[in-house]
Amino acid sequence: MLDAVEQLKVLQQLGRTYRAFMSAYEKEVGHFLPRWRVMLYLYTEERPCPQKQLGDASHMDPGALSRQLSALETLGWIERHTDQHDKRITNVTLTDAGKQQVEHSLPKRASFVKRTLGSIPDHQLRQLMDSLLLLEGRFNANNKQQETSEDALA
Repeated sequence: MLDAVEQLKVLQQLGRTYRAFMSAYEKEVGHFLPRWRVMLYLYTEERPCPQKQLGDASHMDPGALSRQLSALETLGWIERHTDQHDKRITNVTLTDAGKQQVEHSLPKRASFVKRTLGSIPDHQLRQLMDSLLLLEGRFNANNKQQETSEDALA
């Protein structure tokens, strides 16, 4: 088993890898990954999407989602409208310009994925995915445990 210093180096490398991925993805595909997730979800839904559903699907908290939607709205790539049946709901749709952006970027994304992951053997990708899911589960468990401890102190 790795000692504590080597384990810390693994976590630091995870952070560096994530930042390198985000930078490379943005340069090649032309969109920040959070923005892309929002746009792609709206593109595949092909209908107005409640903002809360969009946040859940794109794994964003409401504040981060709102910032992304404001930027996309400024670019003219989405529209937001109050739901006709429930005024508490804001629906989001891609504009034609937003759809064109997605369609323009899809081949770039496919090329990026193929070039970065294509030569890695399937068993290694599965092992990496298993390890990342394990880490995510532990991070989430640690967060929940800390929240529970803070609630007990309050």
